Amino acid sequence: MKTSWRLIILEALTPLVAILFASLVGSVILAGIGKNPVAVYAGMFRFSFQRFDSVAAILFRSTPLIFSGLAVALGFRAGLFNIGVEGQYFIGAMLAAWAGFGLRGLPAAVHLPLVIALGMAGGALWALLPIWLKVRRGVHEVITTIMMNYIAYSLVHYFVADLYMDRGQKLFMGLGSPQVRTPHIAESARMPTLHGLLAGLGVELPRHVYLNWFFPLALLLAVGFYYLLWRTPFGYEVRAVGLGADAAEAAGIDTRRVLLRTFLLSGAVAGLTGLSPLLSYIGYLDIDFPKNYGFNGIAVALLGKNHPLGIVLSALLFGFLDRGAEGVQALQGVPMDAIAIIQGVMVLSIVVAVELMTRYVRRQQKKEAVS
Repeated sequence: MKTSWRLIILEALTPLVAILFASLVGSVILAGIGKNPVAVYAGMFRFSFQRFDSVAAILFRSTPLIFSGLAVALGFRAGLFNIGVEGQYFIGAMLAAWAGFGLRGLPAAVHLPLVIALGMAGGALWALLPIWLKVRRGVHEVITTIMMNYIAYSLVHYFVADLYMDRGQKLFMGLGSPQVRTPHIAESARMPTLHGLLAGLGVELPRHVYLNWFFPLALLLAVGFYYLLWRTPFGYEVRAVGLGADAAEAAGIDTRRVLLRTFLLSGAVAGLTGLSPLLSYIGYLDIDFPKNYGFNGIAVALLGKNHPLGIVLSALLFGFLDRGAEGVQALQGVPMDAIAIIQGVMVLSIVVAVELMTRYVRRQQKKEAVS
């Protein structure tokens, strides 16, 4: 067998071997707390894949991670560490929510695209200062984006709790306290679900499943990501800068321009991350809006090796782990802490195994080139 084919097969098998290793470690943990590992894993798969509505739930949970993984990977490809996806999607959600409840009377064909566009604009806007400081003053983007994340949290809290809190909420029988949230987003700005399309294909989804058109949009964006990076001159410049900024500069590429555009584009993609839950099942922005999609996007991008296909598969794996964990916790009494440890071991194993294999492949390729 030729060396190149052997390396390709090894790279393809690496994540599977890592998952097997992590499953063995997880088995030890489960046995230690008195659970049957085989029964738990079987229950995890059965709960996730036995019904189509459960599969749809996995796709719904994977959607924000595809967006955040692509946003992080775009920065990685240019040699930038956009750890600020977390704050960028919060600002994107804030602007989208404002447009969703603040603009009334617009037809859905105008309102929904406008809301999505403002979400992307919010993410790009929040990425502007870090990349400006990077290209003009040499300030490392990791430092600035971390700080911008905390500013975004506080800004969104002020927006929700003070500036635009819905104070006209009606309480049931006057009991309880109002939610700290914005007014509801107009129906014309809500993303339709895939129920109608799937019903036409003979698949009926229950109303509590919110799989929506953001999932096909995420897949389409992944295809666009591939085309941009591997089929356009701009993508060539991005990859050249990522492999070596000095060499790219010497070859005549304006590295500052490439870094600026790439980071803003990464921020715009990040702005889409929170829109699927916001414009589907939640319908308003509140102080408990889902966090950590941005940080999980880093793991998704690393696991997917910054390739769009790998990112989609990686996001689906995260969605499966999340969904399966709920099943074994509810049906088999496995503590959430044990599930979190198993999930962490699995992700860590895959990331380490992929990195070790990548280094091994590079060494083998260098040996081939020398010989």
